[in-house]
Amino acid sequence: MSKKKKIIVLVGMVALLVLTGCLNYFLNRPDSQPAGGDSSVTYSDYFAASRADRDSSRSETVMYYETIIGNEATSAEAKANAEADLAALVAGIDAEQRLETLIKALGFDDCLVTVGAENINIILKSDALTDPEVAQVLDVVASETGKSVENVRIKPIDL
Repeated sequence: MSKKKKIIVLVGMVALLVLTGCLNYFLNRPDSQPAGGDSSVTYSDYFAASRADRDSSRSETVMYYETIIGNEATSAEAKANAEADLAALVAGIDAEQRLETLIKALGFDDCLVTVGAENINIILKSDALTDPEVAQVLDVVASETGKSVENVRIKPIDL
C-alpha cells in the first residue's frame, strides 16, 4: 500500500471518529426533547446509554490502533506510538471501571467516570451531594489514581 493510500485511510478513520463523537453529542444531549415533544420523559437510561456510546467509540479506537500495529508497512515509530496510545487507553478504561465500582460501593445508585490525561470527570446519580459524600469520592479517586483532587470534577445528576 502506498503512503498516499495509507494517509487517505488514516484521515478517513479520524474523520469517522470525529463524526461519531459529534453524532454522540448531538443525539444524546440531556436537554434534547423527544420527537413527540413529551417533556415528561426522563433519562433514566442515561448511564447505560453513555457507557454504550463510550464503549462503542473506544472499540473503534482500539481497532484503529490494532490496524496500525498489525500493518507490516507501518513504520517502527508509528507502531511504537500506537502501542503506547493503546496501552494508555487500556489503562484509562481499567481506571474508569475500578472507580465506578468503588464509587457505587459508597452507596450511589450509579455513576459514570471518564479519565483523561489530566482530568477525571465523575457524573453521579444523585440530586445533591453532601460534603462528606464529596470527600469520600475524592478520597477514592486520589487513592486509586494518585492524581490531584483539583483535577477531579464531580457532577450530580438527578434523573
